[in-house]
Formats: sequence, structure tokens, C-alpha cells
Amino acid sequence: AQGRPLGTIVSQPTYLVALFGAATGYGVMILAMTATPIAMVHNHHDLSTAAAVIQLHVLGMFLPSFFTGSLITRFGVLRVMLSGVALLTGHVVMTLTGNGFGSYASALVLLGVGWNFLYVGGTTLLTTTYTAAEKGRAQAINDMTIFVVGLACSFSAGALLQAFGWQMLNVLLLPWLALAALCLIWLGWRQRLAASAFAD
Repeated sequence: AQGRPLGTIVSQPTYLVALFGAATGYGVMILAMTATPIAMVHNHHDLSTAAAVIQLHVLGMFLPSFFTGSLITRFGVLRVMLSGVALLTGHVVMTLTGNGFGSYASALVLLGVGWNFLYVGGTTLLTTTYTAAEKGRAQAINDMTIFVVGLACSFSAGALLQAFGWQMLNVLLLPWLALAALCLIWLGWRQRLAASAFAD
């Protein structure tokens, strides 16, 4: 079977929300993570301290993977993704508490866990939008888009940090996160309406 045309697959609301959620998690994480060591050195931390913060961040990224799938099964993928948005917002809030080690470490742990929930949730949600015959094309568009977003955020991190400073760089992420949250809430509302119509 050839499956549906690529445009039909990609234009599905669930596909678009899944892609936007995963790209948001990845982009926000890459941007903040890349800027962190530069900001820490600028604020008189040595490289070993910056390295310790990044190590904590990486633990925050991957340790939750042991239970993220269970959380998705128990609470639903949209709730886990919304939790990811909330954790990434918590990262932004923590960056405003100062330039000490504790502020950076707490912010970067929240950044890692938030990325995990939003990215894993997004890629899980994506799998509900295509058939086996459509998988290759659907995944290719998703992966390419996320890669481009991550690349753009990585390359722009230094310039944004130079232009706005550490705290303001993170504050500028809030509208992006708010839009992701609205998209997830909208999709949840749409799914509830569809389920209610089906039950009737």
C-alpha cells in the first residue's frame, strides 16, 4: 500500500501539534543549553563548574526516559507534554533567580526533564498519525524539521546571549512555550469533542 499523499499526512492537526511540540522541546533545550556555559563563564564561573551543570542537565534529559513511557500510558500523552511545557517554563523562572551555581543547576535540570517529556511525548503522539506504509515519509519530515529548528537555535544562541543577556534570552522563550501549551490544550479539546460525537 502506498498510503496517503504526504500533504494529507502532514496537514493533520495531530501531526502538526506533535511536530510543533517536539520541535519546541528540542529547540528550547538546544538554545538554552548552548548558551549556558557561555553565560556561566561570563558570570565568573570556571569551566569545571559549567561542565558540572551540563552533566546534571544531561542526567535530567535521559534519566526520566525510564518512566516517561509509563507516565504517558497512565496520564495520556497530551498531559505529559503539557507537563514538559510547565517544566521548561520552570527553567525560565529559575534563570531569573540569579547567577549562582544553584540557579544554573536547577534551571538546567528542569530544562532536561522538560525536554524529555515534551520531545518523547511529541514523538509518541506522532506515531498515531500514520500507517506503516506512511511511516518513512512522516518520520522524515518530522526529523528534518526538528533538526533544522535545533540547528537554527544552536547557531543563534551566542548572538542572542550577546544581544539580550542570559535572563532575557530565556524570558524570550516564554511566548514560544505559551503557544505550544495552547496548541496542546486545543488538540485535547478537539479530541474530547470528537470522542463525544462518536459516543453520541
